[in-house]
Amino acid sequence: MRIDLSGIGIDYGVILPELVVVGTAIVVLFLDLLLPVARRRWLPAVTVAGLLAALAVSFPLWGQNREAFGDTVVGDSLAAFFNVLLIVITILTVLISPRFLRALDLEHGEYYILLLGATAGMMLLAAATSLMTIFLGIELLSISLYVLSGFARTAQRSQESALKYLLLGGFATGFLLYGMALIYGATGSTTLRGIAAFTTAGSGASGNVLLLLGIGFLSVGLAFKASAAPFHMWTPDVYEGAPTVVTTFMSVATKSAAFAAIGRVFIATFPSISTRWYFPLALIAIFSLFIGNLVAIIEDNLKRMLAYSGIAHAGYILLGVLPGTAAGFSASLFYIAAYAVMNFGAFAVVTALGAGGERTADINYWRGLFYRRPFLASVMTIFMLSLAGIPPTVGFFAKLFVFQALVNAQIWAPLVVAVVMTIVSFYYYLRVVVVMLATPDEAVAEKSRVGISTNGVLGAAAVATIVLGVFPTTVLDWATHAASLHF
Repeated sequence: MRIDLSGIGIDYGVILPELVVVGTAIVVLFLDLLLPVARRRWLPAVTVAGLLAALAVSFPLWGQNREAFGDTVVGDSLAAFFNVLLIVITILTVLISPRFLRALDLEHGEYYILLLGATAGMMLLAAATSLMTIFLGIELLSISLYVLSGFARTAQRSQESALKYLLLGGFATGFLLYGMALIYGATGSTTLRGIAAFTTAGSGASGNVLLLLGIGFLSVGLAFKASAAPFHMWTPDVYEGAPTVVTTFMSVATKSAAFAAIGRVFIATFPSISTRWYFPLALIAIFSLFIGNLVAIIEDNLKRMLAYSGIAHAGYILLGVLPGTAAGFSASLFYIAAYAVMNFGAFAVVTALGAGGERTADINYWRGLFYRRPFLASVMTIFMLSLAGIPPTVGFFAKLFVFQALVNAQIWAPLVVAVVMTIVSFYYYLRVVVVMLATPDEAVAEKSRVGISTNGVLGAAAVATIVLGVFPTTVLDWATHAASLHF
């Protein structure tokens, strides 16, 4: 029996970046098994080399629109945009990891394998044009992150965070799958192109209860991955309990991948019924802004404060999706890139201090940090100012472009909430800066070195936060081009 595969559209070039990342994970796996313990410190270098190769093969996808494998994945500018973003985040994570892992006696090769697995899942999610590939991407990244969250196997809090993430993640996956099943039942298609054709064919899609319920359940699963309220309950506990370097990675990478899928689903697939999904997404954005900013005010644990800050920023990013236009989505993409730089930098500072065995979670530890660690305190100040949206940092333009998109679409209620909550956020971001400037506590005495690679990552992130704030148009142009989705 001969099977004809000519109609599937096999094009390995579309998924070549993902294949390179997976291949690197397999190489690292075998090296971890075969190399003696003394030589396993080469594993980060091999990981970075594989990621650089994946980065190189991602650039040819820019400007393309290549569907492949039965219209389940696509190689286009949006996929290339997120491939570059996610790979850079992973490379920076690998660079700051060895010192932290050695300090906590967690230097195992499995860490880099799981990191590469999560990255491959996120990249697949960004390129997915089918409900099935969306599910595969989410599960691949989720399973890897479940294990990474509990990677500190002797720490009770780490195990607790992994268990909470696993249970709540499985619950959210149930909503996701049920929504996909309802959408398939309503449209008869699992590809986003086929679903889009159904909604624009004048077949009463806006009144199809089965389809609307499916979209609602699908939104729950995607909002969970984006850490958007009210589906955020896992975020502060997991961020606090997971090893800080893992939190650094997942705080920006998971959110980025989730919003890539949200853009493909809502902007490209359901533009004709935007009046139906606008109100639920607007409520999720408003809840995220309220809960994230208000709860962050009372947090004295810096990791939990940044977790609630991430919930609030999910609301800001979601604001750009509400107009249902490419212009609004381009503002969201710019915000995602800006958030990746400044939030990664903030968590990287916490990671750098944590690698020295210091008490970095309590805000009181940061008192007088400017006198003890002037470089770390300076870059942390830059990241806090950017997260607050104070010029000339990139965070200011990120919020400005999203607000401009809402003004152009005449969406006023979420805009008013966002502006008010931005003012509220100044308190807890500037509080960190004030504490670092306060008179130092002489009882705290430590002076461990941060390391060249970590200093380089922190310096690069701080410079990028300022440079992208002074010259935002280049990244905005890339985001605008990537946001031009077509099915």
